[in-house]
Amino acid sequence: MLASWPSDDHRSGRRNIVAKDYCVYHADKAANWNCLGCGTLLCQGCFPASPESARQLYCTLCSGNMHFLGVANSMPPFWSQMPRFFAYPLKSNGLMFLVLLAVLTMASGRLLHAHGAVAAVLIFMIVALGIRQGLRVIEFCSQGRSKPPGIAELFDGNSTAFKMLGLAIAYGVMIGIAGRFGMPGIAGMVGLSALLPASIMLLAIHGSLRDALDPIQVIQLAARTGWSYLGLILVLMVTAQGPQQALGLIPAATLVRLKENSPEVLMALLVASSAYFNMVMGSMMGYLLFQHHQDLGIRPDAEHRVAPADNRALEMARAAILVRESRYPDALRHMAGMVADYPGDLPVLEYHHKLLCASGADPDRVQLHTERYLKALFDGQRKNRMTGVLEAACRVVPHYKPKSIALRRALAEEYFLQRQFKPAIGLIGMLHKEAPTSKELPAAYYLLARIYSEGLRDDGKALMILDFLLKHCPGHALSGDIENYRKVIQSLGQPGQAVA
Repeated sequence: MLASWPSDDHRSGRRNIVAKDYCVYHADKAANWNCLGCGTLLCQGCFPASPESARQLYCTLCSGNMHFLGVANSMPPFWSQMPRFFAYPLKSNGLMFLVLLAVLTMASGRLLHAHGAVAAVLIFMIVALGIRQGLRVIEFCSQGRSKPPGIAELFDGNSTAFKMLGLAIAYGVMIGIAGRFGMPGIAGMVGLSALLPASIMLLAIHGSLRDALDPIQVIQLAARTGWSYLGLILVLMVTAQGPQQALGLIPAATLVRLKENSPEVLMALLVASSAYFNMVMGSMMGYLLFQHHQDLGIRPDAEHRVAPADNRALEMARAAILVRESRYPDALRHMAGMVADYPGDLPVLEYHHKLLCASGADPDRVQLHTERYLKALFDGQRKNRMTGVLEAACRVVPHYKPKSIALRRALAEEYFLQRQFKPAIGLIGMLHKEAPTSKELPAAYYLLARIYSEGLRDDGKALMILDFLLKHCPGHALSGDIENYRKVIQSLGQPGQAVA
């Protein structure tokens, strides 16, 4: 049975109070496409189109324009990913980076008094690497990458670490100026502080200090991410306290001993914890950007890109939509057009055949298309599927047989292999009357003799058929095989004794 489309009261696809739309077919799949005309919501599987299609995509049901919802609708909400954010730095690349920073910090601490210049260089490297790692984490996560950047990927020639310092200085100056104007200045300071994450995200994805300080771009990014951005700010404010809270978990006596005996170890712990929470915050900002990458023009990683446009798959999906709407005549017309466009495509021919047989309204078309579909299966070496196609057609057109004798012989061979001897004989048993001049007759009747002998144990009929072939088809390429097979039957027992 063909599936039916859900009732119209489910057309919107909304299933719960969360701000997410679900596919009208699948209550557990988020929608990727929305019709601006009738409001139908479809997942990518039900509407396998590319948002980068050069032509305007239309709704199958009402011909309205289809709008791509992006991954924001299909991704889990930001707040539900907290465990993932805090686990992100603990992946292999993140752990290697934390170890590297800890080692450099301890080295700089030990060299600080004896080799101050070298220690200063190491400290600068630690700060630059920490900044660069945080920005690269934002960039990677904004593209949907699941792993932190490797150490080698921090050295790509982009001087965003220096630009980040410039961004911090610029915001510091602006906040300092705003603080001189009383209550309005305080409001300005709060607003600037709230926009700082947006500037950092712009710097991470564009690598440009100019873009990061462009008030229009900064405000646009905050506006496009909406309420999620406000939630991000609150979470960042809490997470930024992480390094101090982490050190607070160490007993006070232990901290005192470390400070007195191994200050470089204490400093390494502080730097590593700061870098850890820096990556956590970077993954949060990157995830928010990835949720809105379509609107922000961010190109996702290859793993998360929508597959290139496949017009055949989309047209097949349109037929499935029409079927679910019980619009069978429209679906048949649509599939007839697809058969014309893709005459040798087996999935297209298969679906068209299923529709024709399910509707049962046009026996003549069933016969015509079944012959075409069987030939495609035969040519494509898919003979094991032929008997099922024939049986489906026979439910609409009883006693249907293909006109092609080659197809009948192929079908009979399949039935013989399945040990269904009666339908095999029905296909080729009367060819000496139906197609006496066919080139396929000798091979078909040789098969018929095998069916009687090996399948039905009726060697008498088998010998009659073989004698008929030797008499009426002398000199045929199979004559030697026919003669040898006749001798084998005669040598194995008395002819004419059928076994039920």
